Amino acid sequence: MLQGKTVLVTGAGGALARAVVPAFHRAGARLLLSDPRLERMAERAEAVGAKTFVADLTRLEEAQALAQFAEREGPLYGVVHTVGGFAAGRFLDSDPGLYDWLLDLNLRTAYNLLKAVLPYMEARREGFFVAIAAGPAWTGVGPGRALYTMAKTALASLLKSLQGEVEGVRFLVVYPMGTLDTEQNRRAMPEADPSRWIRPGLIAEALVLAAGAEGGRFLEIPVYPPL
Repeated sequence: MLQGKTVLVTGAGGALARAVVPAFHRAGARLLLSDPRLERMAERAEAVGAKTFVADLTRLEEAQALAQFAEREGPLYGVVHTVGGFAAGRFLDSDPGLYDWLLDLNLRTAYNLLKAVLPYMEARREGFFVAIAAGPAWTGVGPGRALYTMAKTALASLLKSLQGEVEGVRFLVVYPMGTLDTEQNRRAMPEADPSRWIRPGLIAEALVLAAGAEGGRFLEIPVYPPL
């Protein structure tokens, strides 16, 4: 179902996108990649023959420019939004700067991108939009991560609400229910056992399945660590 369809991957230089980009390429999608820094995604784009667009999605005007670019290259069929940020710590020790940072990366980027791309998708009454939430957003509880939990829960609520509002567009919220096995996390937690972590490729495979699903649809997918 994705053969020849134009799919935009945001946060294309990030850890999860390392698995997402080749997975959608194997599924036959025509890929467009976006990241705030060209050097982070250039090699990945070259490997799959994707075009790139540098954009800071915390700025609405840059999200709108990205959507216009995607439509010229497309038409745009789907978006896999992987932009996000994580921080832990006691709520009482946090400051407004951390609040702004977490809300900007996890929610504002999605808001801006949705405002930019949905008019095109809704006009055609087809397509999909995927965003990555987190385990605390699935359970509703994140002690020691209250601000992060708030931002990801709001993101999930936004997409689930849009599913009942925007005609013809499928939305998906994915909840990694544990740590992702990435190079960054291995460096940050050298004493941890990565065999208990979630393989990013599994999430990428779930996204491809949901994007191309026929005869039904996925709205929420929690992905758990291995047993």
